[in-house]
Amino acid sequence: MLELKNVSYKVANRSIIDNINLKIDQGDTLAIVGPSGSGKSTLLRLINNLISPTQGEIYYKDTAYEQIKPESLRTDISYLLQESDLFDQTIGDNLAFPAIVREDKFNRKRANALLKAVGLGHYNFHTNVKHLSGGERQRITIARQLMYKPKILLLDEATSALDTHNSEKVEELIFSLANEGVAVLWITHSTNQSMRHFKKRIRVVDGKIEQREDL
Repeated sequence: MLELKNVSYKVANRSIIDNINLKIDQGDTLAIVGPSGSGKSTLLRLINNLISPTQGEIYYKDTAYEQIKPESLRTDISYLLQESDLFDQTIGDNLAFPAIVREDKFNRKRANALLKAVGLGHYNFHTNVKHLSGGERQRITIARQLMYKPKILLLDEATSALDTHNSEKVEELIFSLANEGVAVLWITHSTNQSMRHFKKRIRVVDGKIEQREDL
C-alpha cells in the first residue's frame, strides 16, 4: 500500500534521512524506535507529504506521490503530532472541525463513541477544553484525529502525556483500527509500548534503518 524507495532527505548537506527503503501493507502495525534526533519525525513528515524527499520516491497504492493531489493523500494518511493544538473552545467544536473542513455533517454518534474509547465519556460536547488537563487534551486531539478513519495512521509519541491506564485505552482504540485494515506507524520511546500489539519494529539511527524485526 505504501512504499519508500531509496528515500533520502538532506538539508544544507546534512543527511537527516539516508536511503530508507520501507514497505507498509494494509493493516500493518509498525513501531518506530531510536534515539532523539535520529530522523523518526522527519520520516513521518515525508510519508505525510509535508516535505518531499531530496532523493528517492514514495508510492501510495503504486502511484508516486507527485502524481497524487496532496489533499487526497492527507485524507487517506492521517498524522497525529506529538503536540497537536486544540482550539480554545468546546470539546464539540474540536471534534466537529474535521467535518467542517470536509464540508460534511458532524457525526455526533462517532464523536461520543470516540470520547468513551479514550476514557472521556464523562464529559459532553459543551465542556470547554480550557478546563482539561494536558493528558485529557491529548486524548481529545486523538479523538479528533480519528473522526474519519484513515487508510494509514501516523503517530508521533501520541501517548507521551498519558498514564499507563489511559495509554493502554488509546492503544486499544488504535489497534482496533488496525484490525479493520488501517496501517499504523507509531514513533515511541517506550520499550514496553513498542513490544505490545505491533507486528513489526524498526530502529532508526542517524537517518538509517539500523534494525528491522518482526514481533
